[in-house]
Amino acid sequence: MNEELYNFLLGKIFYFCQLPSYTKWGIWSFEPDGKIKGMHSDFEQTWKIENERLLILDSQGYVTCIFEGQIEKMQKSHLLRPGMEHFQVALIATDLIGYDYFDSLCPIENDLVAACMETGSVANEKLRQLLLEDKTIDGYYAGRAYAVKRKDLEIGLKQYKGVFYDLELSQNQPDFFTKKLLVWFPGLLSYNHGNARENFFPNPFEGITGSIAKNTVVLRIADSNLINGSYYLNTPNFRDYEQNIQELIAKTAEEEGILRENILCAGSSRGGMGALYHGLLGNYALVSMDPVVDRSPWLQSADVQLMFDCIPVSFVDTLNQLLEKTNLSAEKIQVITSPQVPITYPFIIQLKTWKLALKTYRMKLTDEQFDYQPYGGKMHGDFVNRNIPLLLMKINEFLYGCDSIENTIDEKTL
Repeated sequence: MNEELYNFLLGKIFYFCQLPSYTKWGIWSFEPDGKIKGMHSDFEQTWKIENERLLILDSQGYVTCIFEGQIEKMQKSHLLRPGMEHFQVALIATDLIGYDYFDSLCPIENDLVAACMETGSVANEKLRQLLLEDKTIDGYYAGRAYAVKRKDLEIGLKQYKGVFYDLELSQNQPDFFTKKLLVWFPGLLSYNHGNARENFFPNPFEGITGSIAKNTVVLRIADSNLINGSYYLNTPNFRDYEQNIQELIAKTAEEEGILRENILCAGSSRGGMGALYHGLLGNYALVSMDPVVDRSPWLQSADVQLMFDCIPVSFVDTLNQLLEKTNLSAEKIQVITSPQVPITYPFIIQLKTWKLALKTYRMKLTDEQFDYQPYGGKMHGDFVNRNIPLLLMKINEFLYGCDSIENTIDEKTL
């Protein structure tokens, strides 16, 4: 058993976590010479194995921590440092992408990510395999990217069947208005961060409750799949992702006593696709700002979002099928875009536009402001960011519309 434990420890990376929350205190690796290398570690430490237990020693040779239990998740241990005896900790083994997987050394994060984008490279195939095992990247250190089981992530969000989310209740608000639910799908500001939360949940619109109708519950759903999300679509590693999102929306509405007709899905860019797709899938009203309905502009030079073949390149056909079946009126399907955004507009107008309310806007730009990037990414971001007030207006039109009174003036009151 001692030899098995010794061989297991070498060549792996471990999260050093506090229990029961699994808050990460550091990242450790165990070296053959008995030393411990770590990130976020302030102590010089060594290790040894005795009686099938892992002992951690300080620079003076005193035992500061004893780990025992399952090899894969060594826990039930208490810190032995003075004043910290009440802390229970664990070592959680992770997989990693290290130098061994690359055709050449990747000493910094950007080089490592670039190597993964190169289709057919060793790094590319290794990363694809990890994704199919339902793992994601959460941390870069010393030229290595750390692959963690997606469901084991600790990113400060609630979780429902593998879907990470945040729920903001309408607390201390008088019931002057009908109770409503806004389902917010965050977009993708940038990608391939070492922090999984930044990839899944980068734009949660935390201040939105101050700008929308009162008595509105806000459910923010992270695109918690692959490395940079999957546009809220099923993938081979997460085959019930869409169903679980729909269940989460329905569960939240039921628990909060909110009727289906008072639910709105909203988002922009990647989140615009999420709002459009899941609004149609669940027959919920929706507001979608410049949704990405075709990924081909992001595949011109490389698979920069690292989604491989896990989802389709184009979502247009699937969306058109949903539009054909929907019971929603066109006014309940609000899509906002601009002909000046070359990476989204040509694909959005391939949708069955007579089945939705397509709102197109033109921005007043000088030649210097126009986007000359090869795939027009900046223009897309500018349109979304400059038109947040427009998005809020459309959201509020629906939310206040839940209480609007039309053509019901009582003649007796005149």
